[in-house]
Amino acid sequence: MQCKTLNKLNYGCGLDYRPGWINADINRAVKADVYLSPDDTALPFAENAFDEVLLDNVIEHIPKNRLFDFLDQIYRVTRPGGLVRIYVPHYTSVYAYANLSHQSAFAIGAFDCCAAGGMFNSNERYGQAAFRIKRQRLLFFGHNPARCRWLGKLPVNWLFNGHWLWQKIMERFQFAGFDELYVELEAVKKAAPAAAPVNS
Repeated sequence: MQCKTLNKLNYGCGLDYRPGWINADINRAVKADVYLSPDDTALPFAENAFDEVLLDNVIEHIPKNRLFDFLDQIYRVTRPGGLVRIYVPHYTSVYAYANLSHQSAFAIGAFDCCAAGGMFNSNERYGQAAFRIKRQRLLFFGHNPARCRWLGKLPVNWLFNGHWLWQKIMERFQFAGFDELYVELEAVKKAAPAAAPVNS
């Protein structure tokens, strides 16, 4: 029987253990496949190991002086064309700094400095990571069902997510604020070279 390759990483899984994924966390009180040290800067995974990486309310916990190194590591372990899905607190959220461990809050355009070309490319670069920004969405109610229950299922987010300029206007003038920002990034890197044929 052939074992299916686990090519999805749920980094900072917390209580969201996902079967069929590699679930990693620094908290040994939660169920995980890999327990990480909070002091490690390098991720213990091979280059181009994952087709998909989920960072669900993780990045806001990374100290600012380590944030770009962390994104470089996420980029390293994501295969060319692989998807990185990110949920973070929006800067207008009541949850943004309600937790002592939160280091940052985010807005539309926060990841533009990692953009590789396209309209979101800010020509800034603070690390090696290069992503194509596929999607940015303002979430009026957070997606966490344990916290928001039925509120997160209300179909209101479409009101705030059209053109990026509309999103920026909503950020500034929608007085009630937003719970979260959702971002999808596609890793832009050269494909790994094909293995050389073995001569017999």
